[in-house]
Amino acid sequence: MMKQKQHPFMVILGVTGVFMTIQQVQASGLQITEQSVTGLGRAFAGGSLANDDASAAYFNPADMMLSQGMQAQAGFTFVGITTEGTNTGSTLRLPANLGDVISKPGTLPVFVTIPTSGGNDDGGTDNLIPNGYYIMDINDRVRFGFSVNAPFAVSTSYGRDWVGRYHAVDSELTTIDVNPSMAYRVNDQLSLGFGVSAQYAEATLTQAIFTGGPDGYGEVNADGWTLGYNLGATYELDPMTRFGVSYRSRIKHSVDGDRTVSGIPGRNGVVGAESDVTLPDWLGLNVYRRLNDQWAVMGGVRWTNWSLFEELKIDYADGTYSLTEEKWEDSWAFNIGVSYDYTPEWTFRAGYQYDQTPVPSPEYRTPRIPDSDRNAFAFGASYRPSRQMTVDFGYMYLLFDDSSMNNTINLVSSAPGLVTDTLRLNYESYGHLVGLQGTYRF
Repeated sequence: MMKQKQHPFMVILGVTGVFMTIQQVQASGLQITEQSVTGLGRAFAGGSLANDDASAAYFNPADMMLSQGMQAQAGFTFVGITTEGTNTGSTLRLPANLGDVISKPGTLPVFVTIPTSGGNDDGGTDNLIPNGYYIMDINDRVRFGFSVNAPFAVSTSYGRDWVGRYHAVDSELTTIDVNPSMAYRVNDQLSLGFGVSAQYAEATLTQAIFTGGPDGYGEVNADGWTLGYNLGATYELDPMTRFGVSYRSRIKHSVDGDRTVSGIPGRNGVVGAESDVTLPDWLGLNVYRRLNDQWAVMGGVRWTNWSLFEELKIDYADGTYSLTEEKWEDSWAFNIGVSYDYTPEWTFRAGYQYDQTPVPSPEYRTPRIPDSDRNAFAFGASYRPSRQMTVDFGYMYLLFDDSSMNNTINLVSSAPGLVTDTLRLNYESYGHLVGLQGTYRF
């Protein structure tokens, strides 16, 4: 039987497509920076300026001009996050005469505060983050790139009877970003890049519903497609030194789906749901310096426009809505790294990154995204068994700052302030990331 040779571009699509069925995990805020196992080993210092894999197709398309020929790459990073939340006095505030307030218009509420029932829970999850890249020459001044990855995601899961069940039970956001790009060499020192993103977002949010008796349960599912773009520039000061700047646009998602209510006689059923969410633009600046034939150092800074995320509002077709105030702030990440070419076959690397949380205070920290500042310590290695093939390994340890939560929500959206739940938790979190990746040059 004749075998048909498969184009490397299609191999990338196929391998990445398998991984895309797996749930994702949150990074700083909702942002996922783990888009390269090679980069993971140096804490993403220098972006893609090191020219050690094909991830320039995502991080900075102008960096594609640093290499030549055709490259196909696929990999994944396993992420295990442990999030230990301890209840420090969560409370329900409601009228002691709630039945009369509801059934007899004009009745004044007599408020009482009681402890919220339920125990502690670990919302952390284990997930895979995929990446796939393809780069090829058009001519000696133009290169084409293609990337498929997951730039934003959330994955937290709690028990249905935990103390924060009215705030969140399950939270899953998956994005799939398909990004063709082009790079153009202006002269021997300057290269420019441009790309277009087609991004799919799918979200599932669940939580308990307060009834005054046995809890009900609500589940929202919604999805949608939208477009964005990315820009990049690379400047080679000399053969040993280069600088890069990259920008990815904000992306506004208008998602729609449905909300399912169960466990509440007379209210059970399915209604339409829709929401508008803007995922932020970000700007990165990177530098790379080769010291000699074996050693190189690199660093970078990234700004993310999280102040766009003021609230999460979901409108339902029956005229009701849910609203969570976020009031996030812009965040910064700083990293530094080093690489060592031990032999022509082996390269070792290490790095450190400090990543700010966009969550401004305990009042706006939620169990869906219990984010805090974190320090990341990383190391990795590349093995080249041949001139065409490279296998990469990377490891990162995430140490989150201890944080607290003091978040109050309305449990009756039609009567704000009538019944509220204040979730008070102390959080301790850490994570382990392990990645494996293969690159083939044709």
